[in-house]
Amino acid sequence: MSINPIEESIVAGVEYSNPTKPPVQEGLSSYWRRNTSTVESVELANLLGALRKITGYLGDNIGTVAYAGLAGGKDSTIIIDPDTVMGHYPVPAVQFDQVAGIVIHEALHQVAWTEHMWRCLKQDDLRMADLPRLHRLVETAEDIYIENTISGNLGLYLAAARARHLRVSFPGRPSVDALMKLWWAITWNKNCKIADEVYTKPLVVLKELTEHLKDVAWDGGGVTQRCEHRAKLYRATWERVAPMLGGLILNNKRMAWFPTGEARAVAPGKASFNGAKPLEPELQRAIEIQLAASSTDITALIAEAAGTQEVVPTSRWDFHIPAHPVIDRGLVGRLKMLFLGYSEREKITSRGLNAGRIDTRRLYRAASTGRCFKAIESRPAMDWNVTLLADASGSMTGTKWRMVENTVAAIHSALVGYRNHFLAYGYFEMDGVLMVSNLIKGDRLLSLPPYGQTASGQAIIAAALSMPRDKRRKLLIHVTDGESNFGLPVQAGIDFCHREHITLITLGCGCKDKSVMRDQYGNTIQFIQSFRQLPHAVERLLRWSFMRAPGNLGSKHARGNILLKDEGCDEPE
Repeated sequence: MSINPIEESIVAGVEYSNPTKPPVQEGLSSYWRRNTSTVESVELANLLGALRKITGYLGDNIGTVAYAGLAGGKDSTIIIDPDTVMGHYPVPAVQFDQVAGIVIHEALHQVAWTEHMWRCLKQDDLRMADLPRLHRLVETAEDIYIENTISGNLGLYLAAARARHLRVSFPGRPSVDALMKLWWAITWNKNCKIADEVYTKPLVVLKELTEHLKDVAWDGGGVTQRCEHRAKLYRATWERVAPMLGGLILNNKRMAWFPTGEARAVAPGKASFNGAKPLEPELQRAIEIQLAASSTDITALIAEAAGTQEVVPTSRWDFHIPAHPVIDRGLVGRLKMLFLGYSEREKITSRGLNAGRIDTRRLYRAASTGRCFKAIESRPAMDWNVTLLADASGSMTGTKWRMVENTVAAIHSALVGYRNHFLAYGYFEMDGVLMVSNLIKGDRLLSLPPYGQTASGQAIIAAALSMPRDKRRKLLIHVTDGESNFGLPVQAGIDFCHREHITLITLGCGCKDKSVMRDQYGNTIQFIQSFRQLPHAVERLLRWSFMRAPGNLGSKHARGNILLKDEGCDEPE
């Protein structure tokens, strides 16, 4: 499709980062977007992540960016038609520039509270035949306003989106639509020629409105004040320009906004693809998983692991408070010896010695130096993969949570300094979302305020997903004081651990109804009477587990779960 003169004038006024290369070949994003892929799902996820990062710089009330049909879409979500980015991978830079410009355009409308401006605009005294003409004027004016509120590199993306939008022409009789598009083009290129003299007089009034909008954009007033000011300007301009539109036809008679809230304000060029074809379910699922792997929202990962979409929203929690545990040095020493004693042994060979066993590889040295001996010793490998998952629901406040902190600190001190991998997580519910928080960051121990309901099933899956996928023995210790009452059932977490060959052990501390806990956890739960017994109960449980299940934890091919009995606070028999 050839570019019309209006578009050429706009593109000519855009200064790209590298003027020696034409923008139609390189594009703006080719200089910074390096996270690309030839795999469709990965590339679409990378592109969506880049767009979300761009909108993150513009404001907090924008919502999120999503493809049509992608899960999690809300009223405030900026919807992208997948057809605008699908086809070639990696997505060409010029194509991404245009999509980025459209997304920025829509984001700026939300930052400027365009919908609130529509509510402030007085239009109930106008005839129904005049409303579509007024709406075309206000839509274009809002576009000019929001694009005057931003400059710099993001303004270049808006220029790319404008160039794409202005390719549409209106042949035939002069129209209100062509007048508004010409006004939009002249705003950004003063040398743009007026094709028809009938547009001259209304353009004089519209240019005056442009100057007023620039003043409003930078006057420093509040958002609501600027909305009210713009609404008054639009109505005053309409009173002046309406008599000049009598001889112009109207092609687009769509109503942009209804006072009853039946539709939202929709501006030209914004990402509003109500009729867009949604993504295929398999591709949608792959994109969600790819996005979840590098974001705080891990709901898609939980759903994939559990094999169901009936999951509650799950998010990583990054806001912590300092932990102040009381560390029992005697307990730390016993735990360390426990892990050392039941670790696999690895052989260490020392060669080139003066005495020991004959080393056939060094026999040639016997005549010269005599160092043809070797020594083989066995030492603990200490390559455990241990994760402690603590229930941080509202019932865990006070002494209970202090004992959890002490237990985390004791296990961490016992395993640090070797090739072990130890993680600790706390989980709680807040506003219908399961929060999973890391309690260890480097060498620092962290904590969090217990709150909300208990979502043990999904938390077990989240903790299991965080464990490294290697051949080390995997042990997941779960500490809770009550039954799960939120999210997936506990059995879903137990089944996932079984499939991943993770040994799951649950410690029920101070449980009021043990029968309900047995129904949920089956033979994977051990009860103790008080949280004060928790650190020593973990020690006894580990010792009993290592001794009674050498085939499970004593080898690198751990399978199934350890069967525990309810023996109160005594050591299991």
